[in-house]
Amino acid sequence: MPNVISNAEKERLVAVALETPGGRKRLASTMMSSLRTRRDYTSVLRKAFLVDELPDGVLPIYDKDPDATAYVVGEMGENILAVQKPRRVHFPLFEIASNPEIPLSQIKERRYDLVTRSQELAKSQIQAAEDERGFSIMDAVAVNGFDSIPGQSNPDLACVAPITPSILADAWGELEANRIPVGRAFLNPRDYTDIRKFGRDILDTTSQRDLLRSGKQSELWGAELITSSLVPQGFIYVCGEADLFGRVPVRTELSVISADDPKNRLIGFSCFENLGIGAHNPLGLIRIVVAR
Repeated sequence: MPNVISNAEKERLVAVALETPGGRKRLASTMMSSLRTRRDYTSVLRKAFLVDELPDGVLPIYDKDPDATAYVVGEMGENILAVQKPRRVHFPLFEIASNPEIPLSQIKERRYDLVTRSQELAKSQIQAAEDERGFSIMDAVAVNGFDSIPGQSNPDLACVAPITPSILADAWGELEANRIPVGRAFLNPRDYTDIRKFGRDILDTTSQRDLLRSGKQSELWGAELITSSLVPQGFIYVCGEADLFGRVPVRTELSVISADDPKNRLIGFSCFENLGIGAHNPLGLIRIVVAR
């Protein structure tokens, strides 16, 4: 007959394993992973913007060309503001947060690490919310552009599917004509299928798995091609180098603090970040609209 281990003995063995790093590693390897339908979202927005870590007490205020319209996310993180006249522009900071709560009974019932999984999901939600605001900034730039300077608004480029190297070359040329090197282009994975068919003579394909997981698929003429499910299908955002396009001032990076509710027997966490998002140079972006 197989040996039957009592619950008390199981708890003793787990307690012994938790006392050493090797024991904790062996214990973790026996835990089953949860069933998932898709990979958690990974942020790609910050590849387009220059990230500024703000020291304590420093305000996110930047000097700018007075003829350039800057577009920033408002203080509540829900609207886009256009700043035209001032020589200095303030990037309002806003908070993105998620507060997962886990019943203690569920922790005992699940065969995988429910606490860690809840934190992973909360971080994924925050990163997705951050990227949604970033792509909203790009849409505002593409629609309004340099509205204070006639004839310099970088109008959308129209393309009938499939996407061709020719239309991408036109977009590259529009930015480079303004002396802005192309840094990266963002597109939906379904649109990227056209580009994947270009072949290695044109496309420098990324083969490292860790880069693919971050959204980067390949390079084209020295610029990164990045896919994100949050980019609307039919739109390609071609951005200049980060320092010539926009800023992401960060007061508090993505942080996790305990927020338990003992009365209701809930293990809780407060996951949040405090940052701003803005583009100070509309000439640093051009949008391709793909009709299918």
